Amino acid sequence: MDGDMNDPVGERVGRLEAEVQALRAEVAKLRPAMPQAPLPSMRVVVPPSPLPPVPRAAAPIAPRLFETERKPTAKSNESLESQIGTKILSKVAVVMLLIGAALFLKWAFDNRWVGAGGRVVAGLVAGASIVLWSEQFRRQKIAAFSYALKAVGSGVLYLSLWASFQLYHLVPGWVGFAAMVVVTAWNAVMAWSQDAPLLAGYALLGAYLTPVLLGTGGDHEVFLFSYLLVIALALLALLRVKPWSLLLLAALPVTAAFYIAWYVEYFDATKADKTALFALLLWVVFAAIPLVAADDKAVITNVLTPLGAGVFGALSLYSVLADSGRRGWQPWAAVGFAAVYLGLTRLRGRSLLAAMHLSLGVVFLTVAIPLKATGRGILTGWMVESVALLAVSTTVDLDRVAKGVLRGLGCTALLLGVGGALIEPEIQSNLGRAFLNRDFGMALGAVAALAAAIFLSRRMRENDPAKTVGELIAVCSFVLMNLVLLIAVDRELNRFFESEQPTIMAWGQGHALADFCFSAWLMLQGVANLLAGFWQRVALARWIGLLLLAATIIKLFAYDMRDLGQGYRVISYLVLGALLMGVSFAYQRDWLGLRGLAAKDDREVQG
Repeated sequence: MDGDMNDPVGERVGRLEAEVQALRAEVAKLRPAMPQAPLPSMRVVVPPSPLPPVPRAAAPIAPRLFETERKPTAKSNESLESQIGTKILSKVAVVMLLIGAALFLKWAFDNRWVGAGGRVVAGLVAGASIVLWSEQFRRQKIAAFSYALKAVGSGVLYLSLWASFQLYHLVPGWVGFAAMVVVTAWNAVMAWSQDAPLLAGYALLGAYLTPVLLGTGGDHEVFLFSYLLVIALALLALLRVKPWSLLLLAALPVTAAFYIAWYVEYFDATKADKTALFALLLWVVFAAIPLVAADDKAVITNVLTPLGAGVFGALSLYSVLADSGRRGWQPWAAVGFAAVYLGLTRLRGRSLLAAMHLSLGVVFLTVAIPLKATGRGILTGWMVESVALLAVSTTVDLDRVAKGVLRGLGCTALLLGVGGALIEPEIQSNLGRAFLNRDFGMALGAVAALAAAIFLSRRMRENDPAKTVGELIAVCSFVLMNLVLLIAVDRELNRFFESEQPTIMAWGQGHALADFCFSAWLMLQGVANLLAGFWQRVALARWIGLLLLAATIIKLFAYDMRDLGQGYRVISYLVLGALLMGVSFAYQRDWLGLRGLAAKDDREVQG
């Protein structure tokens, strides 16, 4: 063994090569059938020194991983006593020190140890110190307490500046305003740098408190509305990059409150143009925020803010036009708002926001109708608008949310128009000739609008996988159409037979004839529904026809026969009997194949 270790390296390599060749020969004898590719000659290189083991490179990672796993365990084992001593007591101590300092200052002020200037300076120093001190708690990850201290410090600064101007008159108004703006800006910078929406809320609150704290009671329209416009623009820039949509819940209502407070106190017709301009500028800024906001999923951004901005812009402009003697411009203002919001729906973006803009556009068009028209013109406008909205909702390119909004608004306008056509004649009846007057014309217009809704509902069912909405619109429209016809014809028959009768007896005879004619119409309308149901194979029409015929029979026996003469009774029985016989014959012949459908249903139930 020792001799082998002393051989030269070359001899050892030679012996290894000879052994390899012998092994190759043995393998060739054992596998003669397989073609053997020549193996390359192997050259054994003896390394000068062994390589270091590879796992040592990863060894330093183990301690770090181990330490990371130990930290939560140590934290979770912290006792309740330790938590109270390190966290709760420190917060209580801070509050006690603040209260003690405040009481000491009050004591000093009451005893005139400190003058007015000293009090203001002390307040400013105390407020700034509290704000700076709060940063230590933020670095210690006690964010909530840090924000609370910042609120206290900011409040002390605002109150000190207010006292310097309003209470002690030490500085002019513009100095106090500039100092408050600096405090507000500092809060905004901290909110931005620390990504803290609560600090942004402090800054917004301070910004809106500034004109209240420094107000002198005069009319400063340009300054006030310019200041509000600057705040709105700053909020627009902030919300474009920060998802802090909750700030809008304060900004828009407070802006509207400032506008209303100023308007009630100082507005007159000479300021109309300037006030309308500021109102429109504020509306533009708040209406633009949802289009660029970073928080594009929130209900505040997509629903509440567009709705609030639209209401603020419309009411502020309408009030200016009304109080300046320009009511004639109100309908055109509504049309302008509608055009803007309908134009915003063309922008590519979120479907919910587009649906909200579409809703506002339609609402403004609906409002423009009664502002411009009166009486029956309003009802006609609503019915025409309803048909247009339902027609647009059948467009294939619209998404589901937009279709739902359009159909809801269209049905609402249709109900307003149809309901008005039924109610208005009872309030303010037109005394023209029967069947040739505006009341009956409005009823026919309502029937036409309902028929159009039925036609459009078929397109809705063809285009949409979910057919429930289209079927519901069709059913309600068909029922309302029959109801409108019955009410309108009954009213016109009474007008024809009862109006301008010279005596009470003649009026009674006319009333009886009107009842008889209405029974005849009830029968004819029932037959018409049956025929339409047989022709179009619509079960609802057939059922309504059967109900109308049943109502005719009940009315004929229970009411009409006591007032009709013998001839009218004979005619009523014969005509009604013949019609019922014809209807029975149609069902007996099974023209609709109802028996086959019933048998099929029975087989399905049994299966």
